[in-house]
Amino acid sequence: MAETAALVALIVAAVALVVASAQLVQQLLATAYVIRKCDRIVTGGLTKGGWRQWHWRQFRFTVHYQAIVFTLPQSIYSSLGISSTVQFDQPSEEIYDRAVKTRSRRTSAQGCWVTLVQDLAVSSCLLPGDISARDGSADRIPDDLTVASIRVDCMTVLLTCIAMGMQVFKYSPTTAEITLGGGIGSISSSIHPILGGILHYSIFSNEPKAASPDAKRHGHALRQSKGVWANAVFGRFCDRSYRPKMLPFRELMERKIPLLKKHGWPGDDGSDTTGGAACFMALAHVDVYEMVPPSVVRPWAAHFAEVIVKAHHVEILENRHRAEKGTAHQGIAYAWEPPSHTAEQTVLDLHGCSSPHLPAGLITSPYAGDYFCPSGPEDIPKASLLLQYGGLLTCLMVNTDFDGEKLAEDLSDPSSYCATSVSWDIICLADNYIRRIHEAVPLQQQYLLTHWTNGIMVKAIRTLANVGAPSWGAASEAIRKWPETFAAACDDFFSDVEEIFVGGQPADHQDGSFRRNVRYCAELSVLRSAYYTVMMRAAQPLGPGLVEGCSIETAVAYMA
Repeated sequence: MAETAALVALIVAAVALVVASAQLVQQLLATAYVIRKCDRIVTGGLTKGGWRQWHWRQFRFTVHYQAIVFTLPQSIYSSLGISSTVQFDQPSEEIYDRAVKTRSRRTSAQGCWVTLVQDLAVSSCLLPGDISARDGSADRIPDDLTVASIRVDCMTVLLTCIAMGMQVFKYSPTTAEITLGGGIGSISSSIHPILGGILHYSIFSNEPKAASPDAKRHGHALRQSKGVWANAVFGRFCDRSYRPKMLPFRELMERKIPLLKKHGWPGDDGSDTTGGAACFMALAHVDVYEMVPPSVVRPWAAHFAEVIVKAHHVEILENRHRAEKGTAHQGIAYAWEPPSHTAEQTVLDLHGCSSPHLPAGLITSPYAGDYFCPSGPEDIPKASLLLQYGGLLTCLMVNTDFDGEKLAEDLSDPSSYCATSVSWDIICLADNYIRRIHEAVPLQQQYLLTHWTNGIMVKAIRTLANVGAPSWGAASEAIRKWPETFAAACDDFFSDVEEIFVGGQPADHQDGSFRRNVRYCAELSVLRSAYYTVMMRAAQPLGPGLVEGCSIETAVAYMA
């Protein structure tokens, strides 16, 4: 009997020991329960996930994990006048490679910051040198968060998401109010009582889509070392005719107003205001990228730009008709068929911009042949006829009746039949030729070249002040006469210019070559501004949507 009681007591004690041990183990494991917020499922395999560390003196586990950090080259922030709130010493190419490889296998269980890094890496908005890992303590993850958070810089998130194709609906980093959205996903923000500003990235489909070519071009432009693209997002541009400096677009416009008034530009009672003309003049000199905020440029886009673009198309169609009869201008290389895939690698395709900050050897378009010599003989063709290639001609053939007279009478907006990619190729061609003209002009004549070019531009567009857009129904005659109008503006300007000395010698001593350079530069500058303005007036959204005067500021935030 005594032995039975002892056996029962032993069993009860053993059970009690097991229960007590289980409770002890449960309590110990509970100290590391937070590991579920940072394991490999959450990190998507980009990092090794969380790991436990035992502390004997505290008799508990602590959990550590690797958080991803990403930033852009510091030169971009410097160009904006700010400093990034996130920095690291050693980038991790391994994490970048994993982000690209694991994007096709991502799940809804992983952290939103993992998904964002994967999308940015595939879109070329982040490169291997932009990503790193940093150890973090899971004990600092607030209880109300389901996944571990990472620190991010608000400006970095803004610029990379815009480059990926999102538009900005609100950006106020100091108050943690950031909202962006686009075809690939959206960024929203909220206030956490402990962490402060928290960002969340939501995708619209679990099926990963390949990054668009536009996003990859924008990603390249984003990394432009002088920050031309990044400043354009906030409506700041660099005017090549002045000392290189990023300035608000409105200030660049105001610089053109005295010139407009000097040449008799009418007041605001016309169809195009002085502001629209100033915008047109400013676009002849600023560095431009594919994504420029329409909220800054678009309200000032002049209506008469459509007349100039349409006149250019009519001129090309008529010259093509003359070419079929053998009476076209000599010295023009025609390309009636679309160029080959290799030939389509324009400046925009390669660099995503038309910026003169790129090395001179890179600003060379395959369409710009050696037949154009700025200081050549008198029989050089008109500059407007140099800005044509297979893409533009094919676009005109497919989307119009391919008849110059009918196109002049047509009331449609040029952007309705001229693709944006074609307009950008035209801008790149114009930039190429303008640069070659400037290289051909001696340094002491550079200022005079710019000054005279602006004077001719103002006189030419002055005649279009009260014409308006073709859709208004009163532009057909102006379209037909534009070549003669521009030629008359050149003659009128040069007749007003008496003996101008350059370097101690009159400009006429060059047998007219300098004035021909001025005429070509003015014609190319007018067409460059016209095509760019038409794109800004197009119906489709082109830019991030930041309002004029939006402050350039950043702050640290968390993403979870």
